[in-house]
Amino acid sequence: MTTLKFTLRPRSAFATPLAGDTLFGQLCWAARERFGESGLKELLDGYVDGRPFLVVSDGFPSGLLPRPTAPDFALGLAAGDPALRKQARTLRWLPADRADQPIARWMKEATASDTVKALVLTQNTINRYTGTTGEGLFAPRQVDRSFYCAKARLDLYAVIDQRLSADALHQLLEDVGAHGYGRDATTGLGKFQVEQPAEISWPGRASRHWVTLARCRPNPQELIADGCYYAPLTRFGRHGNMAAVTGQPFKRPILMAATGALLQSREPVNWAYHGRGLGGSADPLSNVIPETVHQGYAPVVPLRLEPSQ
Repeated sequence: MTTLKFTLRPRSAFATPLAGDTLFGQLCWAARERFGESGLKELLDGYVDGRPFLVVSDGFPSGLLPRPTAPDFALGLAAGDPALRKQARTLRWLPADRADQPIARWMKEATASDTVKALVLTQNTINRYTGTTGEGLFAPRQVDRSFYCAKARLDLYAVIDQRLSADALHQLLEDVGAHGYGRDATTGLGKFQVEQPAEISWPGRASRHWVTLARCRPNPQELIADGCYYAPLTRFGRHGNMAAVTGQPFKRPILMAATGALLQSREPVNWAYHGRGLGGSADPLSNVIPETVHQGYAPVVPLRLEPSQ
């Protein structure tokens, strides 16, 4: 497997945060449009059996990685001043180029980022019969929007196998960026441009501790439960593209571990990703398209944390 880093330049506000599993779904639709349904099926062959053709991360501020979701003692840190804990929670990011440091030292370089501003806007729908708003579907409502500064760049990590080339993935990302990512893309939201990818490799050694770069469904057979820390998250997925207008766009809810999970493997391993593929005909997530899959994998970064810690 090859790990690539793409740099994205936002060209509009986003209505949906740039999450790996959501982006994976849009990339599958982009592959269907560009390669045909048979081409997509070839790519998805073995996906739920541990052979993903693509695992994509969330979008992170350029040069930064998410802080592991774990208490200080699990990260080898001494107990801090309780009065500073609220401030420490705002330091959600770590420098990506220092990931090979001992984790206790790396945590001291945690920082905040002003790349994106989350705002709540009021949105209206006009009733064309009355020429104004009203009740029900026409009632004013509040919506979340993410706005990026003019110089903002986002790092996106993707793990691919031989079935999908770097150039092909670059083209698929450009297709998604031109159409728009996430909710309300047809109104001009979610647009981005893609720069040429760079192949990367994290510190080339086996590790037992990992931080995830996307939401995932951990595989308990490969992990030590007492050494894992994460925030649980329920995903209420929806179909996209033409499947969104079938009248049954919703998928079955999925329980996942949020981005930034700290995982401990049973033995030292060299992982590029971790997790499980979800869905498929044997365990359908959708009544509309039973073969639908959901990205339960996540790219991972090895950490220098002693097992005794």
